[in-house]
Amino acid sequence: MSVDLTRRDVLKAGGLLVAGGALGGCATATGINRAVPPAAKVVQSSSQTHATSAAAGASMPSDVQFDQKPTYVAERNDPLSFSRADNLFWNDIMMEHSMFFVMLMPANDPELAGPRKQAEEFQRLFAEQLRMSSGLRGDNYAAFNQRTIELAKRISDYKKTMRERQASGKMRSLVFPLFFEHTAREADRFAARLAQYNRRDTGFDRSEVIDFWSKTMGEHSAFIAHLLDPNERLLIDQARKLEDAFLHKGFRQVKGDEVMKAANEVLDFKTVGEKGIKAGKIKSIIHPSLASHVRREAVKFIDELKRTEA
Repeated sequence: MSVDLTRRDVLKAGGLLVAGGALGGCATATGINRAVPPAAKVVQSSSQTHATSAAAGASMPSDVQFDQKPTYVAERNDPLSFSRADNLFWNDIMMEHSMFFVMLMPANDPELAGPRKQAEEFQRLFAEQLRMSSGLRGDNYAAFNQRTIELAKRISDYKKTMRERQASGKMRSLVFPLFFEHTAREADRFAARLAQYNRRDTGFDRSEVIDFWSKTMGEHSAFIAHLLDPNERLLIDQARKLEDAFLHKGFRQVKGDEVMKAANEVLDFKTVGEKGIKAGKIKSIIHPSLASHVRREAVKFIDELKRTEA
């Protein structure tokens, strides 16, 4: 089966080219098509799906393509290592949020000139913060974290203001109100984690990790469903199944392997999706940079979930 998938470049996770019974009776945790994990294994590479340790001196390559970006994680269980990893990862994520806002605020609309200019400035500021993130040492990480915390709080305030303006009709951008809300939550959590490291606390609370990331994965799936071409009915159905699974209130009480199984299923779906979008095999208005963005966050989810089980 994998040879056939490779030859025909099957990228549609809905299973258009896979017979329903071909994969046996193995159930999925989220209800998505059983073809997704095998298809993902065909198209994914370790550089795209595995986290990268944020060793001293680690930095984002200057010429990196969006789908080649690493997902940085802590190399050791100490505040410096976690600070370096999260600054490398989340400053990049915040920079991309700002870039997406710019893309979704048409330059020829004078009413969006102010919000767009603010987004462009945040993109510049987080790009600079990302550039400096690789230089963290034992004697400077706390001060650097504090500067990042202040910047993260600023962009969170901006996102919350934009959310209210968009939701009330005072602003007419192409950004969903939920996307502003979603990205503000990520900024708040980023700031909270850095403050935790400055207290020399690197622990993870399993319920918090599952609560934060299940909302994140569920909302990602909702965004994907809305941004796919209406004719991509099977993929939309798969995205809706993931949304329902992760946003179900009972999910946060799920124990053990089922959560990790679900996390890997959403990563598989995003891996196949990113590859298909980049190759032009999936019809959507999803930019390849956004497909990469949501996949890397799934990798981060899995890393944090593993750490709660250690």
